[in-house]
Amino acid sequence: MTIAPAPSGSSARQSAGPIQWMSVQNGLWVGKIGGEFAGMIETRDDGFAAIRLSDQLGVFPTLGEAKAAFSRG
Repeated sequence: MTIAPAPSGSSARQSAGPIQWMSVQNGLWVGKIGGEFAGMIETRDDGFAAIRLSDQLGVFPTLGEAKAAFSRG
């Protein structure tokens, strides 16, 4: 029997469907794909910081733009 590794990278994230976002406290959102952690967004003085694991995707002026950064990253 052969065990194939799970797909990784952006193709794996895209094939699992859209990120489901949940506000877990004031100023903090956690995203999941298929029940797995996809990243988080936190409110900062200069905007909304999008963070995937240990990679900061950027700080954006709106929550919508921060969420969109996950599909580009």
